[in-house]
Amino acid sequence: GGGGGGGENGDGGGGSSTRLPFLFKVLSVRTALSIQAHPNKTLAAKLHREKPQHYKDDNHKPEMTIAVTPFEALCSFQKINSVLENCRACPELVAVVGREAVAALSAAAEKAAPLTPAWPTARWGRRGATARAGAERNSAKHAAPHSLPEGVSAAEAAARREAVVVPALKRVFTRLMTAEQALVKAQLDALMTRIESTSPMLRLPVDELAARIHEQYPHDVGVFCVYLLHHLVLEPSRNCLGT
Repeated sequence: GGGGGGGENGDGGGGSSTRLPFLFKVLSVRTALSIQAHPNKTLAAKLHREKPQHYKDDNHKPEMTIAVTPFEALCSFQKINSVLENCRACPELVAVVGREAVAALSAAAEKAAPLTPAWPTARWGRRGATARAGAERNSAKHAAPHSLPEGVSAAEAAARREAVVVPALKRVFTRLMTAEQALVKAQLDALMTRIESTSPMLRLPVDELAARIHEQYPHDVGVFCVYLLHHLVLEPSRNCLGT
């Protein structure tokens, strides 16, 4: 985890402070690290007030990763349609989170669609999209812009979209992370069997990533997170921000 800061400059606005403005780490990562979720600034303050024994200060501790060598990371949720595409192609994930949770996510996507401006598909945001990345980027350049409903600003559309999508996505992720271990184990066994029985030429990149992580942490529920989170490959000096 990162370090919290006091005041906007980390020193409470004065010349010195006992609070740590940031925490610098140099990590040598051999295997996948655990999934972390950080509260935003408002929630961090609330948690500190209510549970100071667990939340030692009121800072949200955003983290930035800067690659020294080529580095892979799972960071932030994919767009809702990409998550749904992964659910359609990964029945083992649906078996863990439940069809009703996926159906609710699909309904949220339909409701949010009119509030969603056109956005090029990132290469890591869709199953097996690496090979299609160039074609998708080219088509995105010529795509007609999607206009928002009349009288709705971009900020208002984003707030409405978040109010619809976030609860449904939260339900899917909560179902996954709180699933019974026996169910997770059974579905991961089924997933690995399906991947291994698929010709290497036909395996999707996201499935190969799931298999790699499963080799490191057999039957860990975090393996399924590859279908929900962005998979980033950072070259040296590149960075990503996790909040």
